[in-house]
Amino acid sequence: MKNLVFLVTLGVIVFFTFQNANAITMTAVPEKQEFGANEWIKVYLSIQGYNGGQINWVAHRPDNSIISGVVTDQFKPQKIVHQIIRDANDNQFGSWTIDYKYAGVNQTVHFNVKPLGLTVITDKITYYEPDTMNINITSSYFEPYAKFAHFYLLNFYDQDGNDALGTPEIEITADKPSILYHFPMLKFAKFNPPGLYTLKVRYFNSTTTVPFLLGDIHKLMELSVKNSDTLYPGSDITFELLMSRVTDSTGTIKITDPLGNTTSTQFSPQSVHYTISLKNLSKIIGDYKFEINYAGITKTGTFRVIQNPLQLPNIQVEIIPNKLNYKPGEIANFKIHVSNVTTNSISTWVTSPDGISSSPVELPMNTTEIIIPHKISQYDTSGQWRLYVNYDGIEKYSIFSVIGAAIDDGKILSAIQYNIPYFVSEINSTTFQFPNNIAIDKNDNIYVIDSGNSEIKKFSSKGNLLLSWGEMGSSNGQFRNPSSIFVNEKYAYVTDTGNSRILMFNKTGGFVYSWGSYGTGPSMFKAPAAINSNHKKELFAGDLEQGIIQIFDDKGTYKDHIVSSLTDGASFTGIKSIAFDSQDNLYAITTDNRILKYSSIGEFVNFYGSSGNEEGRFNNPTAIAIDSKNNIFVADTGNHRIQKFDSDGNFLVSWGTEGTGQGQFEQPVGLAIDSSDNIYVVDKKNNNIQKFALYGQTNKNNQPSWIKNTSVWWSEGAMDKKEFSLVVKYMINQGVLKIPSLSQDNNAKIPNWLKGNIRQWSSGQIDDNTFWQSIQYLISTGIVKV
Repeated sequence: MKNLVFLVTLGVIVFFTFQNANAITMTAVPEKQEFGANEWIKVYLSIQGYNGGQINWVAHRPDNSIISGVVTDQFKPQKIVHQIIRDANDNQFGSWTIDYKYAGVNQTVHFNVKPLGLTVITDKITYYEPDTMNINITSSYFEPYAKFAHFYLLNFYDQDGNDALGTPEIEITADKPSILYHFPMLKFAKFNPPGLYTLKVRYFNSTTTVPFLLGDIHKLMELSVKNSDTLYPGSDITFELLMSRVTDSTGTIKITDPLGNTTSTQFSPQSVHYTISLKNLSKIIGDYKFEINYAGITKTGTFRVIQNPLQLPNIQVEIIPNKLNYKPGEIANFKIHVSNVTTNSISTWVTSPDGISSSPVELPMNTTEIIIPHKISQYDTSGQWRLYVNYDGIEKYSIFSVIGAAIDDGKILSAIQYNIPYFVSEINSTTFQFPNNIAIDKNDNIYVIDSGNSEIKKFSSKGNLLLSWGEMGSSNGQFRNPSSIFVNEKYAYVTDTGNSRILMFNKTGGFVYSWGSYGTGPSMFKAPAAINSNHKKELFAGDLEQGIIQIFDDKGTYKDHIVSSLTDGASFTGIKSIAFDSQDNLYAITTDNRILKYSSIGEFVNFYGSSGNEEGRFNNPTAIAIDSKNNIFVADTGNHRIQKFDSDGNFLVSWGTEGTGQGQFEQPVGLAIDSSDNIYVVDKKNNNIQKFALYGQTNKNNQPSWIKNTSVWWSEGAMDKKEFSLVVKYMINQGVLKIPSLSQDNNAKIPNWLKGNIRQWSSGQIDDNTFWQSIQYLISTGIVKV
């Protein structure tokens, strides 16, 4: 008895056993009655009395075509596995029949192959230049492991069937049953005229086409208006205008009060998202009408002024988000500032893009500033959301967007990202006089701008001074307040801020070239203060006194620019530092305490941070650096610390206090990261450079700030039990808490009375060790289950 494998053109025959029989009988059974769209076909054959020779088979496919083959075996098996090698490219979906014939004995099998199923839906028919086409692709077949998955191939064609210009084929990994792809029309409209086009999506050999129209932006004018339905007497009447483009310099608003009196006001929109506030027009209680006319479009509506049961306090309420765009699963932090404390609580709620409001939550507020968190669900709708607050009768809101793929809780529970870097060494040159920037070349040589001496100092990776060059002045090789440096394979580039130019040197300090002069045109600067390069060797230079980032080739030839935008969060009046991640996304520190993120093609993506001393906010940040894991590090100069963020701009950890010792800073103003992920911090006031290792040592006792923050927020009602269960899971992963196997539960069970313990812990009445011991006790007794 032997097992043998035979490979034929359309199948694999595996013979398992053989035995003699007096009569020939044959059975054929398909492995399943319905095969997947991309599966091979497998049929189990059993032949009693096999005497050698060929087995003939004929397959009748769904399109009525026929394939056939012959199987021979000189070792006379009893059982065979017949495989027909196929994939979804054959389009043979539906009913199959295979006839087997051997020595006059026939056997037939029937089975189905599932159809591939390809559905493509776009969100509308007509698109304009500023739009994004949202393409939903659904298929009955997908591979959840991306590296093994096939691709949807997207192509665009004009009405004559020719390839649309400037739009190469797009590949989308088919690793989910439904994919939502966002296709920006900006570039498409740049290369293609208005008209009828077709989107063709191919998956294997299945193709689906969707026609759409590219509208003429010059003929488009859309206007939508949002306003409050109800106001109190004396309140500002606020209209939020959303228009497709700014065409006319002025528009008109007419307000008609309950007595029939009409007041007309002109407005001048500065951007497509424009807010108008009208004062002293809501004095009479009753129903008002409004009419807004702009660019030939008229919008009308009503609102009501009602009696205020309480006199509103004379205070200012401000909402400051930590980002503009968030992913599902992230926590959005909103800093609430009031001009003075008039009550001890604040009410908050959110409204979805569909206009559905959550239940209000009352939170304590005993100071002029607090942080209000909002956990974005992994299933929240993409689009523009609003967070509302009501403080002592004054209602305000802040707009934020939910976009992108959801964040997995596993990322939050990964402890390594919260480790604080450890001190390695210090460069403390006695000749330093206000060093203010640093760069590291591929050999880990260190270049420091010694601004007080108008010099560049070059050190070895061990901190030994190799050479220095430069002096005060305006001639070639001289500086007047140099402020940033970038080094590539051959050259060092220095922003000579006081002389409004950029100087280029070889790596031994020899002057090569300079460009720039004072002004506002291409290759002109007012106060250049930031320079860095992407992976295409393009140089990006930022200016302290201009809302522009200029782009040059590595020889200093002007190529392009990124200009301050009126888009929410994207405006800036000056740039202090620039860095790039591994995907060539650009990060820039602005003069108003924010970090702006742009894509590799210069499109605005998000902003991070705002003014303040809270986690994730800044006081005069001056330098930014990005490590090999795309974590972001910021020198938060005014707060005497370094802050670390993940690639989505979420705060992870910070280190540093004001002082002169190891790990302390007075004015940290420069950052650079070497090839081993060591970070160098330039301290201008302490006249030194401290070196820290980012990775390599783990601190098992490290308790990131989100642990206590989330616990306190849950105790105050701003977070649910699921979020506090992540706190407990993190501490279990760290070994601080131990969970018996019998107490494991799929659903978190956490008693509400635990909130009292958390309040005592947060106020310092209970120390960390005592608090976690109490949690351990509750777990061991089964009161708390996670």
